[in-house]
Amino acid sequence: MPAEPLSEHVERWLVVALSSLVALVSLTCLGRGELVPKNSGAPSADVPAPVAPVAPQVPPAASQEPPVVASAAPAALPDPTRLELKRFYAALAELEGHKRKVPVRILWLGDSHTAADYLTGTIRANLQQRFGAGGPGFVRIGTNPYRHTQVTVVREGEWRVEPNPPSKRSQQDDGVFGLGGMRVSPADGARASFEPKKGTLHGAAHFQLWFSLPEGASFRVELAGASQVVRKDSPVETIAGSPIARLNLSGGPTDKLELVALAGAPRFYGLTVEGSEPGLVLDTVGIDGARVATPLAWASAPFAAEVAARAPELVVFAFGTNEAFDADKVEKYRAEYRTLLERVHQGAPNADCLLVGPPDALSTSGGSEPRVTEIDTLQRSAAAELGCGYVSQLELMGGAGSFERWLHEKPARARPDRLHLTPKGYETLGSSLVSLLIKAYERR
Repeated sequence: MPAEPLSEHVERWLVVALSSLVALVSLTCLGRGELVPKNSGAPSADVPAPVAPVAPQVPPAASQEPPVVASAAPAALPDPTRLELKRFYAALAELEGHKRKVPVRILWLGDSHTAADYLTGTIRANLQQRFGAGGPGFVRIGTNPYRHTQVTVVREGEWRVEPNPPSKRSQQDDGVFGLGGMRVSPADGARASFEPKKGTLHGAAHFQLWFSLPEGASFRVELAGASQVVRKDSPVETIAGSPIARLNLSGGPTDKLELVALAGAPRFYGLTVEGSEPGLVLDTVGIDGARVATPLAWASAPFAAEVAARAPELVVFAFGTNEAFDADKVEKYRAEYRTLLERVHQGAPNADCLLVGPPDALSTSGGSEPRVTEIDTLQRSAAAELGCGYVSQLELMGGAGSFERWLHEKPARARPDRLHLTPKGYETLGSSLVSLLIKAYERR
């Protein structure tokens, strides 16, 4: 089913506002994010500051509510009919026409807004309603806290996470952290389980487990009543350019996969869950406290190889909130986006790209943080130079001052931490973005 259309009032407003614009869309990301406002007395830029956890509510598949528009003249919204994502839309058309035998994948890289999967979960569910549920996609192993809207994840025992912190912007060890930018090593006897939720994929469930084994390391994996021990000499799949091994397993659509560490601290980099029938898959790859420089600290060749293995049709970069509270000159981020896109295109040279700007945020002195607007402007310019689409979450919220308005709504759509939205706020933005993407797709 298509995403719910906007109200007639908002539609009339959009027609006027969109008639003179150039291309793009807007969105954000949530997390139990650990973003560090300047002069806050918080730890250094790489070390997240504690924020109260968000209640684990899973957003409905589609929002009935249009995006909030400021009562005073808001910034003009981007024109979705000019959003140049031709390859992505062509792939969606193949899916909808039952002419495609492989999933359409979106790789979504971002900060804490992305990590909690409220925003991306809403987008995933809405697009899957229209184009088919291809499965949950990428799932982290052994991290805590962690949530995925389409998988029940349980972790027991001790797990060591690298890099430390994961948002680190300088290379740690060999820099090989897979697609998701993290690797975890469990202590002997530590366990984890992953159970896809009903209706999130069609046909059989295909799991692909990503790992590497030091000498003497082993683990047991159980799925659909079958159990096997994996050691260094076990038959596994490999890909060119990456030292990360793959183990492919299949089960029923809601079968639980279980891992038990046996010896030697195996390294896990995540797993993917997809259905045997093609559909839309959105890989949520968010890291609390991340900047666009965070993935630049990962070894480039193995990361490009992992991107190639996923073969995304669309890659999304959703950073900017943490940069808004740094002291660096905003212009420095232009080169970082260029470098990150080059690395992604090493693995997926034909993938469309979309930059998603930060949502509004409150400064420590009150009012909107001015650097959010500066970063929004820089990212819009960088996207145009790089041939990417751009989505301004700031505009979708209603411009500067929208965070404070959302904070005082009942129920609130922004959180008192001055940085994050509530699940309802992220759902609003996600639903708004899907409406714009669908409109662009239908007018392609």
